[in-house]
Amino acid sequence: MEKKSRNCFVSYHHERDQKYISKLRNVISSMKVADHSLKNDIGHLTDETIYKKVREKMRNCSVTIVLIGERTGHRKWIDWEIWSSLRGYTHPYDPLKSFKPNGLLGIFLPTETHSIPDRLKDNMESKFAVSMKWENLERDFESKVNFAYWNRSNLDYKIDNRRERLDSDYSNFLGFRI
Repeated sequence: MEKKSRNCFVSYHHERDQKYISKLRNVISSMKVADHSLKNDIGHLTDETIYKKVREKMRNCSVTIVLIGERTGHRKWIDWEIWSSLRGYTHPYDPLKSFKPNGLLGIFLPTETHSIPDRLKDNMESKFAVSMKWENLERDFESKVNFAYWNRSNLDYKIDNRRERLDSDYSNFLGFRI
């Protein structure tokens, strides 16, 4: 029996972590995983337009992959993408337009430090989100995607999406948010 393909959305800091995305897409191309994420930075568009584009892409996905680098947790749109991926939708009269929340997979990039988005951290603590190291990408990626997919239906692991969405990017200076 042929394995089912998993549709994924990749969330990452476009400016800082772009160099990792081509390697990830190369690894994905040899597996039963399809990349449905945005291919270009659309930060110049309005918040409403960006949100609609992200939500439209996520509608076809079952797993959201977050590349965790040095500034990932400080990015508004990464938080919004995680928030959006954790929200299922039940269409009032067309079940084909309904969808479940996505599974979550965090990949720790080979950087000196990591800034984990708070919403992702909450879901790692609840065991809903799965994580892995970049160094193990070729060996573990497909199984981690499948595990994140499976967690969507595991009643033992609860989605934690209670935080307010970030309203802007920010920096930390000596432990203070600026």
